[in-house]
Amino acid sequence: MITLDARFRFTGERRQVTALFYDIVGSTELLLKSEPEQFFRSLSALHQAAEKVIKKHGGFLHQRLGDGGCCFFGYPDQTEDAAEGAVEAALELLKIAAKPKPKSRKPFRLRVGIATSLVVFSTEGGEIVGTAPILAARLQAEAEPDSVLVADSTFQLTRTRFDYTLLRNTKLKGFSDPIALWRPNERIAHGPTTPFAVIDRPTIGRETELSSLFDAWNAACEGHGKSVAIVGEAGIGKSKLVAEFIQRLGDGDHETRVFQCSRRMESQPLHPFIGFLETLVEPSVLKSGDQNAFLQALQLSGRIIEPRVAESILAFTAERSSVTSGNIRVSDLSGRAFRKEVVEASSRILVDRRRAVPTLLVFEDVHWADGMTVELIDHLGLQAGELSILLIQTSRIRRTLAAASEIALPGLTTDAVRDLVASIWSSPPPPGLSDFILGQCDGMPLYAEELADFFRDKRRAENKPSEWREMLLEGGVTTLNDLLSARLASVGSARRVAQFASVIGREFSAAILSHLLKADKRSIDAELELLLMQGVIERSPDASGSYRFRHVLMQEAAYGSLLKSDRKRIHRRIANLLIEDNIFDLPTSVAAWQCAEAGRHDAATKFALTAAESSVLRSAMQEASVSLEVCAREIKRIPYRHPQRADLLISLLKLKGVVATALEGEGSHSARRTYSRAMQLLRKHSSSVRESHFPIYWGWWFTAPNILAQQSRARILIEDMQSVEDSETKLQSYHCGWATSFHAGEHSFCLECVARGLELYDPRRALKTRAFFGGHDAKVCALGESALSYLLLDQLGASEDAIAKCLNWAASTDHIGSMVHGLYYAIVLRRCQGKYDEVGFLGERMRSLAERQGLVASLARANMYCGWAEFMTSPLETGAKRFQDALMLQKQLGTDDNLSIHSDMHAQVLERLGNYHEAFQVIQNAINLGRKSGQWFWLAELYRRSAELRHLLGDEQTTIRQDLTKAMRFAVGQGASWLVTRANHDLDKLSASSTP
Repeated sequence: MITLDARFRFTGERRQVTALFYDIVGSTELLLKSEPEQFFRSLSALHQAAEKVIKKHGGFLHQRLGDGGCCFFGYPDQTEDAAEGAVEAALELLKIAAKPKPKSRKPFRLRVGIATSLVVFSTEGGEIVGTAPILAARLQAEAEPDSVLVADSTFQLTRTRFDYTLLRNTKLKGFSDPIALWRPNERIAHGPTTPFAVIDRPTIGRETELSSLFDAWNAACEGHGKSVAIVGEAGIGKSKLVAEFIQRLGDGDHETRVFQCSRRMESQPLHPFIGFLETLVEPSVLKSGDQNAFLQALQLSGRIIEPRVAESILAFTAERSSVTSGNIRVSDLSGRAFRKEVVEASSRILVDRRRAVPTLLVFEDVHWADGMTVELIDHLGLQAGELSILLIQTSRIRRTLAAASEIALPGLTTDAVRDLVASIWSSPPPPGLSDFILGQCDGMPLYAEELADFFRDKRRAENKPSEWREMLLEGGVTTLNDLLSARLASVGSARRVAQFASVIGREFSAAILSHLLKADKRSIDAELELLLMQGVIERSPDASGSYRFRHVLMQEAAYGSLLKSDRKRIHRRIANLLIEDNIFDLPTSVAAWQCAEAGRHDAATKFALTAAESSVLRSAMQEASVSLEVCAREIKRIPYRHPQRADLLISLLKLKGVVATALEGEGSHSARRTYSRAMQLLRKHSSSVRESHFPIYWGWWFTAPNILAQQSRARILIEDMQSVEDSETKLQSYHCGWATSFHAGEHSFCLECVARGLELYDPRRALKTRAFFGGHDAKVCALGESALSYLLLDQLGASEDAIAKCLNWAASTDHIGSMVHGLYYAIVLRRCQGKYDEVGFLGERMRSLAERQGLVASLARANMYCGWAEFMTSPLETGAKRFQDALMLQKQLGTDDNLSIHSDMHAQVLERLGNYHEAFQVIQNAINLGRKSGQWFWLAELYRRSAELRHLLGDEQTTIRQDLTKAMRFAVGQGASWLVTRANHDLDKLSASSTP
């Protein structure tokens, strides 16, 4: 096997190294008494013999220093017995120097110093920085001729291998504290070190918590399921407690499923559940959306589900074109209904309600869960009480869990730590060691285990409690991370594999490592077996050939042992395999992180955009926002002159606008600011670029603060899209034009946009676009708007023809959003005409559709019109309450896009209840808001209604006439003859009543 350093040369590393310095006693005097040539031959022979001995015991002669040498053990090749090899080599050096020499060679007497410490070394320049070489040199100078002095750090590592004599404690230059001087005498017999046996160690000190879990499990087996949250800091033993519980359950008649939430996967919606699905169903089936293949695969796994459940899951997992990701989904801005449907379907697959088989569902590390996974966990928790399931979630943070009981894991007690240390120690541990470990680890089980292993490996015949702290300090151990690093140092050459794996992530596969290291799989498997044996990694329960670090803290220790420059180089190699060679696949969010750490910021941005697009297309807006934050950070790191920077920024803003609109509302400051910034960039580009990013235009128009701004933007949009080649893009620009122009009272322009747009309409393309541009079919919208404009223009025949075509076409689409939209136009038209019965009939149809599909805003509108129609034709006041409740809900939803007419209806209800003053105030508010916002189409009628209410309130005829005059002026200005007739009729009545 080619060494890893040969395939990937590190620039440096942090590592525990043992330094050995040897020096010839009185070399200057010997030189003066000898022939120079003879002395040189003797000196060369010594160095050659020393190099052979050093190499024999696993060391490396780093540098010849004239009459001495500097050697390192554990560098450049790492060995787990470096300190032992150094002492062994030193004793052999003394024996070689003491042997009789030929007459031509001078006898030499040696002094040797040895010390161990963590160092940082450069593989390129050979430079080593750390305490060990300095202290070894100082000890060599202190040693007597023909002797070796060993630092306490080396002594602690080799105390059970050699017989030592403590000579004294002394002050050395550069060291503030006295240094213990140890002299090795001879090697003593010692068996091999027992390997770490961490995997099979039982959980200690958690019997109360285990009892609680078994109580919950017994209740679940009786059909009264439970949800339990295990909360505690990293290393406190959450996963170990769950593993012990699962082990004690055994292989009885129950199902167990463990789902692992992962860091850097927060932007991948439902990633633990999808990973589980991929163990049952081929990923290609999930991507293709093949329902029959999906149902068959689940049936083979013993799961029989309804087709509608499969349909919901496949609608979520199937591949989608990213082209539509930048479009606003108006019909259900946040995708709440879709998310709810997918979450419910996921729970149906996880829990078979037709079988009474108890099921254990475990979600690990929920603090890293994506939003939809959290929704799934909470949904299962709410359902658990009626099912035979036990739902366990582990987390470092406490959440508000209405449906879950909590087990907060404290640190281990003193007795528990004593039991833990005794279980690890092969013989009775030294008195007081357990209490000392407890003081160091504060009851954290993982820390306690590692400390016990550390002391067990370095124990000696005499055990002095006062020396334990010094052993930690001299071994460079001050934290749990240091102990985990020491664990890694014990695995020899396999440490390199662990370091590479840590850069991939907590979970990795042998195949990826083989590609990354350019090594054959058998060699990698051998190194992985060693890591398994030493408890550094464990096999992944989800897939063969996959592994994961036993604890995330172990991964962090391996990752932290790398120099930043080497980390970046490994990340770069992974990035190259992802981008250029396309050898293996990683989740897009993880790929984005890898490229970011590699300095490939353009590629990181593209991966983050892909992750965000995928989430947006699945209505997972919270998860998309996580990816967009990564994307924004990476774009800032791309040089301004990069040819793709501007396009990437526009793509980011396009998605950010969709997400902001969904999460915060179309009127939010964030959404408006995002689209405005995107438009500033986009309008600097050619028409082809504008065409490709048309959803930005739509979002900019859609999020305008009022009708005045929206109408201005609609005209800009139409003008900018005149030169584009795509007919659908032009159609949607006219869509914006007619939708806004009607509200602005520009009926001629509205009808002109309708005529031009319908010339471009393609029913086949509408199948794809209707979900994104308004959430309804463009032809339905065009016909509905024209019906209203024709009414106000007093072209009643054209209006009736348009609304009939609108309803017929909406029904033919079989698209809920379009059908509801068509009904809404018909309802508004009949309301304007005062046809109460038809309003009620149409409203109930709309209510039924909206209720079935969970369209909350449309349901509010339907109830509002139905309540109004009922109240206006019935002496009962039930209709008034229905109307007012629905109006309140619509205001809360922020979807009152027809404020003028709805305010008029509200005033009619108040007027009929006898609340004239309140009704008048509602009309005045609507007039003020309408004039300010630019919603002018109904202003003439609002002024006419104001005059009617002034008459009921007994105002002067002059004031009433002023309102009617304003009504005439607005109606005439819009060419709205139908409204002119109504206002003129009231003026004539007023004139007639004032004539004597």
